[in-house]
Amino acid sequence: MKKLTVVLIAIAVVILAGLGYVYGGVFNVAADAPHWGVTSQLLETVRERSIAVRAGDIDVPPLEDAAMIRRGAGNYDSMCVGCHLAPDKSDTEMSQGLNPSPPNLARTATDDPARAFWIIKHGVKATGMPSWGKSMEDRHIWDMVALLRKLPTLSKEAYEAEVAASEGHSHGGGETSEDHHSHDEQDSSADQSQKADHDHGEAGHDHEHGDATTGGGASAKPKSQEHRDDHSHSHDAHEQGTSTRAVIPAHAAEPVAVVERFFRELAAGNTNAASALLDPGVLIYESGRVERSRAEYASHHLASDAKFLRSATHRLLSRTGDAAGDLAWVASEARLSADTDGRAVDVITTETIVLRKTAQGWRISHVHWSNRPAPRDA
Repeated sequence: MKKLTVVLIAIAVVILAGLGYVYGGVFNVAADAPHWGVTSQLLETVRERSIAVRAGDIDVPPLEDAAMIRRGAGNYDSMCVGCHLAPDKSDTEMSQGLNPSPPNLARTATDDPARAFWIIKHGVKATGMPSWGKSMEDRHIWDMVALLRKLPTLSKEAYEAEVAASEGHSHGGGETSEDHHSHDEQDSSADQSQKADHDHGEAGHDHEHGDATTGGGASAKPKSQEHRDDHSHSHDAHEQGTSTRAVIPAHAAEPVAVVERFFRELAAGNTNAASALLDPGVLIYESGRVERSRAEYASHHLASDAKFLRSATHRLLSRTGDAAGDLAWVASEARLSADTDGRAVDVITTETIVLRKTAQGWRISHVHWSNRPAPRDA
Protein backbone atom coordinates (compact mmCIF):
# COMPACT_ATOMS: atom_id res chain seq x y z
CA MET A 1 0.00 0.00 0.00
CA LYS A 2 2.85 2.34 0.84
CA LYS A 3 4.54 1.63 -2.52
CA LEU A 4 1.29 2.38 -4.40
CA THR A 5 0.99 5.68 -2.57
CA VAL A 6 4.54 6.64 -3.56
CA VAL A 7 3.84 5.77 -7.21
CA LEU A 8 0.64 7.83 -7.24
CA ILE A 9 2.43 10.79 -5.67
CA ALA A 10 5.21 10.51 -8.27
CA ILE A 11 2.66 10.45 -11.11
CA ALA A 12 0.88 13.47 -9.64
CA VAL A 13 4.15 15.36 -9.37
CA VAL A 14 4.99 14.59 -13.03
CA ILE A 15 1.53 15.71 -14.18
CA LEU A 16 1.72 18.93 -12.14
CA ALA A 17 5.22 19.63 -13.44
CA GLY A 18 4.00 19.08 -17.00
CA LEU A 19 1.05 21.41 -16.49
CA GLY A 20 3.34 24.01 -14.97
CA TYR A 21 5.70 23.71 -17.93
CA VAL A 22 2.86 24.17 -20.44
CA TYR A 23 0.79 26.85 -18.71
CA GLY A 24 3.83 28.66 -17.39
CA GLY A 25 4.92 29.33 -20.97
CA VAL A 26 8.35 27.88 -20.25
CA PHE A 27 8.75 26.43 -23.75
CA ASN A 28 9.79 29.08 -26.27
CA VAL A 29 7.86 28.53 -29.52
CA ALA A 30 9.73 31.30 -31.38
CA ALA A 31 11.01 30.15 -34.77
CA ASP A 32 14.29 31.99 -34.19
CA ALA A 33 14.96 30.05 -30.97
CA PRO A 34 16.84 26.84 -31.84
CA HIS A 35 15.80 23.50 -30.38
CA TRP A 36 17.99 21.73 -27.86
CA GLY A 37 20.27 19.24 -29.57
CA VAL A 38 18.44 16.27 -28.09
CA THR A 39 15.08 17.72 -29.19
CA SER A 40 16.31 18.21 -32.76
CA GLN A 41 17.65 14.67 -32.86
CA LEU A 42 14.40 13.23 -31.54
CA LEU A 43 12.24 15.19 -33.98
CA GLU A 44 14.46 14.26 -36.93
CA THR A 45 14.33 10.56 -36.01
CA VAL A 46 10.54 10.64 -35.63
CA ARG A 47 10.17 12.47 -38.95
CA GLU A 48 12.47 10.22 -40.96
CA ARG A 49 11.05 6.97 -39.57
CA SER A 50 7.48 8.15 -40.20
CA ILE A 51 8.26 9.05 -43.82
CA ALA A 52 10.24 5.85 -44.44
CA VAL A 53 7.40 3.64 -43.23
CA ARG A 54 4.79 5.43 -45.35
CA ALA A 55 6.87 5.88 -48.51
CA GLY A 56 8.11 2.31 -48.60
CA ASP A 57 5.31 0.99 -50.81
CA ILE A 58 5.30 3.81 -53.37
CA ASP A 59 6.00 2.66 -56.94
CA VAL A 60 8.41 5.07 -58.64
CA PRO A 61 7.78 5.69 -62.36
CA PRO A 62 10.57 6.45 -64.87
CA LEU A 63 11.80 9.97 -64.17
CA GLU A 64 14.26 10.61 -67.00
CA ASP A 65 11.73 12.09 -69.45
CA ALA A 66 12.85 15.59 -70.46
CA ALA A 67 9.22 16.73 -70.68
CA MET A 68 8.64 15.72 -67.05
CA ILE A 69 11.70 17.65 -65.94
CA ARG A 70 10.58 20.72 -67.90
CA ARG A 71 7.05 20.64 -66.46
CA GLY A 72 8.49 20.10 -62.99
CA ALA A 73 10.69 23.16 -63.41
CA GLY A 74 7.63 25.33 -64.07
CA ASN A 75 5.88 24.20 -60.90
CA TYR A 76 9.03 24.22 -58.77
CA ASP A 77 9.83 27.79 -59.81
CA SER A 78 6.27 28.89 -59.03
CA MET A 79 5.87 27.08 -55.73
CA CYS A 80 9.17 26.11 -54.13
CA VAL A 81 12.09 28.46 -54.79
CA GLY A 82 11.08 30.85 -52.02
CA CYS A 83 12.06 28.20 -49.47
CA HIS A 84 14.19 25.63 -51.31
CA LEU A 85 16.02 28.05 -53.66
CA ALA A 86 17.41 27.50 -57.16
CA PRO A 87 20.88 27.33 -58.71
CA ASP A 88 22.94 30.37 -57.66
CA LYS A 89 19.99 31.82 -55.74
CA SER A 90 20.79 33.39 -52.38
CA ASP A 91 18.85 32.68 -49.21
CA THR A 92 15.45 34.37 -49.11
CA GLU A 93 13.61 35.91 -46.18
CA MET A 94 11.45 32.80 -46.09
CA SER A 95 14.28 30.27 -46.18
CA GLN A 96 16.16 32.11 -43.42
CA GLY A 97 13.09 32.52 -41.22
CA LEU A 98 11.90 28.90 -41.02
CA ASN A 99 12.83 26.51 -38.22
CA PRO A 100 13.91 23.90 -39.14
CA SER A 101 15.65 25.54 -42.07
CA PRO A 102 14.42 24.07 -45.40
CA PRO A 103 17.08 22.24 -47.42
CA ASN A 104 18.59 23.96 -50.44
CA LEU A 105 17.40 21.48 -53.05
CA ALA A 106 19.63 23.04 -55.70
CA ARG A 107 22.57 21.61 -53.74
CA THR A 108 21.02 18.57 -52.07
CA ALA A 109 20.80 15.36 -54.08
CA THR A 110 17.37 13.68 -54.19
CA ASP A 111 18.40 10.03 -53.96
CA ASP A 112 15.06 8.64 -52.76
CA PRO A 113 12.31 9.68 -55.19
CA ALA A 114 9.58 7.85 -53.23
CA ARG A 115 10.47 9.86 -50.13
CA ALA A 116 10.46 13.12 -52.13
CA PHE A 117 7.06 12.27 -53.63
CA TRP A 118 5.56 11.51 -50.21
CA ILE A 119 6.86 14.75 -48.71
CA ILE A 120 5.57 16.91 -51.58
CA LYS A 121 2.19 15.21 -51.55
CA HIS A 122 1.59 15.06 -47.79
CA GLY A 123 3.82 17.76 -46.32
CA VAL A 124 5.50 17.56 -42.92
CA LYS A 125 4.00 18.87 -39.69
CA ALA A 126 5.78 21.61 -37.74
CA THR A 127 8.28 22.31 -40.54
CA GLY A 128 6.45 24.78 -42.78
CA MET A 129 6.31 22.18 -45.58
CA PRO A 130 2.71 22.18 -46.92
CA SER A 131 0.87 19.20 -48.39
CA TRP A 132 0.45 19.82 -52.12
CA GLY A 133 -1.54 16.64 -52.71
CA LYS A 134 -4.85 18.37 -52.02
CA SER A 135 -4.37 20.70 -54.98
CA MET A 136 -1.95 18.82 -57.24
CA GLU A 137 -2.37 15.56 -59.13
CA ASP A 138 0.19 12.80 -58.63
CA ARG A 139 1.53 13.14 -62.17
CA HIS A 140 2.51 16.75 -61.53
CA ILE A 141 4.17 15.78 -58.26
CA TRP A 142 6.23 13.17 -60.11
CA ASP A 143 7.24 15.91 -62.59
CA MET A 144 8.64 17.87 -59.65
CA VAL A 145 10.48 14.82 -58.35
CA ALA A 146 12.02 14.35 -61.80
CA LEU A 147 13.22 17.96 -61.69
CA LEU A 148 14.61 17.58 -58.16
CA ARG A 149 16.77 14.63 -59.20
CA LYS A 150 18.42 16.78 -61.86
CA LEU A 151 18.35 20.17 -60.13
CA PRO A 152 21.76 19.97 -58.36
CA THR A 153 23.43 19.37 -61.74
CA LEU A 154 21.87 22.40 -63.44
CA SER A 155 23.56 25.74 -63.87
CA LYS A 156 21.61 28.95 -63.30
CA GLU A 157 21.23 29.37 -67.06
CA ALA A 158 20.13 25.76 -67.63
CA TYR A 159 17.57 25.98 -64.84
CA GLU A 160 16.13 29.25 -66.16
CA ALA A 161 15.93 27.73 -69.65
CA GLU A 162 13.91 24.80 -68.29
CA VAL A 163 11.57 27.18 -66.48
CA ALA A 164 11.15 29.41 -69.52
CA ALA A 165 10.34 26.40 -71.71
CA SER A 166 7.79 25.07 -69.21
CA GLU A 167 4.08 25.79 -69.07
CA GLY A 168 4.48 27.57 -65.74
CA HIS A 169 2.29 26.79 -62.77
CA SER A 170 0.11 23.75 -63.65
CA HIS A 171 -1.52 21.86 -60.80
CA GLY A 172 -3.96 19.83 -62.86
CA GLY A 173 -6.67 19.25 -60.27
CA GLY A 174 -6.06 22.12 -57.89
CA GLU A 175 -6.37 25.87 -57.75
CA THR A 176 -5.03 26.28 -61.28
CA SER A 177 -6.55 23.24 -62.92
CA GLU A 178 -6.10 22.47 -66.57
CA ASP A 179 -9.63 23.55 -67.47
CA HIS A 180 -8.89 26.94 -65.84
CA HIS A 181 -11.93 26.90 -63.55
CA SER A 182 -13.41 30.16 -62.33
CA HIS A 183 -12.31 31.65 -59.03
CA ASP A 184 -15.74 32.52 -57.68
CA GLU A 185 -17.39 29.18 -56.96
CA GLN A 186 -14.30 27.03 -56.42
CA ASP A 187 -12.06 29.17 -54.25
CA SER A 188 -9.46 27.09 -52.47
CA SER A 189 -8.59 27.71 -48.85
CA ALA A 190 -5.44 29.41 -50.09
CA ASP A 191 -7.60 31.79 -52.12
CA GLN A 192 -9.65 32.55 -49.02
CA SER A 193 -6.58 33.36 -46.97
CA GLN A 194 -5.28 35.57 -49.75
CA LYS A 195 -8.66 37.28 -49.87
CA ALA A 196 -8.44 38.03 -46.17
CA ASP A 197 -4.94 39.41 -46.65
CA HIS A 198 -6.02 41.34 -49.72
CA ASP A 199 -8.24 44.07 -48.27
CA HIS A 200 -9.10 46.21 -51.27
CA GLY A 201 -10.19 49.06 -49.02
CA GLU A 202 -12.39 52.00 -49.88
CA ALA A 203 -12.43 53.76 -53.21
CA GLY A 204 -9.20 55.70 -53.61
CA HIS A 205 -7.41 53.86 -50.80
CA ASP A 206 -4.35 51.65 -51.27
CA HIS A 207 -5.73 48.55 -52.96
CA GLU A 208 -2.64 46.39 -52.92
CA HIS A 209 -2.63 44.25 -56.08
CA GLY A 210 -6.25 43.52 -56.68
CA ASP A 211 -7.40 46.80 -58.13
CA ALA A 212 -4.15 47.84 -59.71
CA THR A 213 -3.40 44.86 -61.85
CA THR A 214 -5.80 45.74 -64.63
CA GLY A 215 -3.62 48.56 -65.80
CA GLY A 216 -2.85 46.54 -68.94
CA GLY A 217 -4.98 46.49 -72.03
CA ALA A 218 -7.16 43.62 -70.87
CA SER A 219 -10.64 44.13 -69.60
CA ALA A 220 -11.66 42.74 -66.27
CA LYS A 221 -14.33 40.37 -67.59
CA PRO A 222 -14.04 37.39 -69.95
CA LYS A 223 -14.10 38.28 -73.61
CA SER A 224 -17.55 39.04 -75.04
CA GLN A 225 -19.17 38.75 -71.61
CA GLU A 226 -22.69 40.20 -71.47
CA HIS A 227 -23.23 43.45 -69.56
CA ARG A 228 -26.31 44.28 -67.52
CA ASP A 229 -27.76 46.08 -70.53
CA ASP A 230 -27.40 42.80 -72.49
CA HIS A 231 -24.87 44.30 -74.91
CA SER A 232 -21.71 42.29 -75.32
CA HIS A 233 -18.52 44.26 -75.50
CA SER A 234 -15.16 43.66 -77.06
CA HIS A 235 -12.05 43.69 -74.95
CA ASP A 236 -9.86 45.51 -77.39
CA ALA A 237 -8.32 48.31 -75.35
CA HIS A 238 -9.24 51.01 -77.84
CA GLU A 239 -12.94 50.11 -77.71
CA GLN A 240 -13.25 50.38 -73.95
CA GLY A 241 -12.45 54.04 -73.39
CA THR A 242 -13.90 57.16 -74.88
CA SER A 243 -10.67 59.11 -74.63
CA THR A 244 -7.94 56.55 -75.19
CA ARG A 245 -4.60 57.97 -76.25
CA ALA A 246 -2.16 55.35 -77.48
CA VAL A 247 1.31 56.20 -78.72
CA ILE A 248 2.87 52.88 -79.71
CA PRO A 249 5.45 52.57 -82.52
CA ALA A 250 5.03 49.55 -84.78
CA HIS A 251 8.21 47.86 -83.56
CA ALA A 252 6.78 47.78 -80.00
CA ALA A 253 3.53 46.08 -80.98
CA GLU A 254 4.71 42.61 -79.90
CA PRO A 255 5.63 43.46 -76.28
CA VAL A 256 2.38 45.47 -75.96
CA ALA A 257 0.48 42.38 -77.12
CA VAL A 258 2.20 40.34 -74.38
CA VAL A 259 1.09 42.88 -71.75
CA GLU A 260 -2.48 42.74 -73.01
CA ARG A 261 -2.42 38.96 -73.10
CA PHE A 262 -1.13 38.82 -69.50
CA PHE A 263 -4.12 40.75 -68.17
CA ARG A 264 -6.51 38.96 -70.48
CA GLU A 265 -5.38 35.59 -69.09
CA LEU A 266 -5.67 36.89 -65.52
CA ALA A 267 -9.18 38.18 -66.14
CA ALA A 268 -10.21 34.79 -67.53
CA GLY A 269 -8.79 32.98 -64.48
CA ASN A 270 -5.98 31.36 -66.50
CA THR A 271 -3.35 32.01 -63.82
CA ASN A 272 -0.85 29.47 -65.12
CA ALA A 273 -0.94 31.02 -68.60
CA ALA A 274 -0.55 34.50 -67.10
CA SER A 275 2.33 33.35 -64.89
CA ALA A 276 4.13 31.89 -67.91
CA LEU A 277 4.39 35.42 -69.38
CA LEU A 278 6.37 36.62 -66.36
CA ASP A 279 10.14 36.41 -66.15
CA PRO A 280 11.22 34.07 -63.28
CA GLY A 281 12.93 37.04 -61.62
CA VAL A 282 10.12 39.54 -62.20
CA LEU A 283 10.08 42.47 -59.78
CA ILE A 284 6.61 43.77 -58.86
CA TYR A 285 6.22 47.06 -56.98
CA GLU A 286 2.98 48.43 -55.58
CA SER A 287 2.06 50.80 -52.79
CA GLY A 288 5.45 50.47 -51.14
CA ARG A 289 5.36 46.67 -51.31
CA VAL A 290 7.51 44.40 -53.44
CA GLU A 291 7.42 40.84 -54.75
CA ARG A 292 10.78 39.72 -56.05
CA SER A 293 10.02 36.73 -58.26
CA ARG A 294 7.35 34.98 -60.25
CA ALA A 295 7.21 32.33 -57.54
CA GLU A 296 6.59 34.91 -54.82
CA TYR A 297 3.83 36.58 -56.83
CA ALA A 298 2.22 33.20 -57.64
CA SER A 299 2.18 32.23 -53.98
CA HIS A 300 0.78 35.55 -52.76
CA HIS A 301 -1.30 37.80 -55.01
CA LEU A 302 -1.71 36.09 -58.38
CA ALA A 303 -4.93 34.22 -57.54
CA SER A 304 -6.57 37.16 -55.79
CA ASP A 305 -5.62 39.51 -58.63
CA ALA A 306 -7.33 37.17 -61.09
CA LYS A 307 -10.40 36.99 -58.88
CA PHE A 308 -10.63 40.77 -58.64
CA LEU A 309 -10.29 41.23 -62.39
CA ARG A 310 -13.33 39.07 -63.02
CA SER A 311 -15.58 41.64 -61.33
CA ALA A 312 -13.90 44.90 -62.33
CA THR A 313 -14.66 47.23 -65.23
CA HIS A 314 -11.63 48.67 -66.96
CA ARG A 315 -11.32 51.69 -69.25
CA LEU A 316 -7.95 52.42 -70.81
CA LEU A 317 -7.26 56.17 -70.83
CA SER A 318 -3.79 56.37 -72.33
CA ARG A 319 -0.83 54.22 -73.28
CA THR A 320 2.73 54.81 -74.44
CA GLY A 321 5.58 52.43 -75.06
CA ASP A 322 8.69 51.63 -77.03
CA ALA A 323 11.22 48.87 -77.64
CA ALA A 324 14.99 48.94 -78.15
CA GLY A 325 16.86 45.71 -78.74
CA ASP A 326 15.89 43.12 -76.14
CA LEU A 327 14.12 45.57 -73.82
CA ALA A 328 10.72 47.22 -74.05
CA TRP A 329 8.47 49.32 -71.82
CA VAL A 330 4.73 49.94 -71.74
CA ALA A 331 3.13 52.68 -69.62
CA SER A 332 -0.65 52.87 -69.20
CA GLU A 333 -3.29 54.85 -67.35
CA ALA A 334 -6.77 53.43 -66.82
CA ARG A 335 -9.91 53.79 -64.77
CA LEU A 336 -11.01 50.82 -62.66
CA SER A 337 -14.45 50.41 -61.18
CA ALA A 338 -15.70 47.48 -59.12
CA ASP A 339 -17.78 46.41 -56.17
CA THR A 340 -15.50 44.12 -54.17
CA ASP A 341 -16.60 42.61 -50.87
CA GLY A 342 -19.42 45.15 -50.68
CA ARG A 343 -17.10 48.13 -51.16
CA ALA A 344 -17.12 50.42 -54.16
CA VAL A 345 -13.75 50.80 -55.88
CA ASP A 346 -13.26 53.66 -58.34
CA VAL A 347 -9.65 54.60 -59.02
CA ILE A 348 -7.28 55.83 -61.67
CA THR A 349 -4.42 53.36 -61.89
CA THR A 350 -1.04 54.02 -63.50
CA GLU A 351 1.21 51.21 -64.58
CA THR A 352 4.72 50.82 -65.94
CA ILE A 353 5.81 47.45 -67.30
CA VAL A 354 9.30 46.53 -68.52
CA LEU A 355 9.73 43.47 -70.75
CA ARG A 356 12.77 41.46 -71.79
CA LYS A 357 13.04 39.46 -75.00
CA THR A 358 14.00 35.82 -74.37
CA ALA A 359 14.29 32.69 -76.47
CA GLN A 360 10.63 32.04 -75.67
CA GLY A 361 9.51 35.55 -76.64
CA TRP A 362 8.87 38.74 -74.66
CA ARG A 363 8.53 38.23 -70.90
CA ILE A 364 7.50 40.77 -68.23
CA SER A 365 10.48 41.51 -65.97
CA HIS A 366 9.23 44.50 -63.95
CA VAL A 367 5.83 45.95 -62.99
CA HIS A 368 5.06 49.13 -61.05
CA TRP A 369 1.45 49.94 -60.10
CA SER A 370 -0.03 52.93 -58.26
CA ASN A 371 -3.54 54.32 -57.72
CA ARG A 372 -5.33 57.54 -56.96
CA PRO A 373 -9.04 58.26 -56.41
CA ALA A 374 -10.97 58.77 -59.64
CA PRO A 375 -12.47 62.27 -59.98
CA ARG A 376 -16.23 62.22 -59.63
CA ASP A 377 -16.77 63.84 -63.01
CA ALA A 378 -14.31 61.62 -64.88
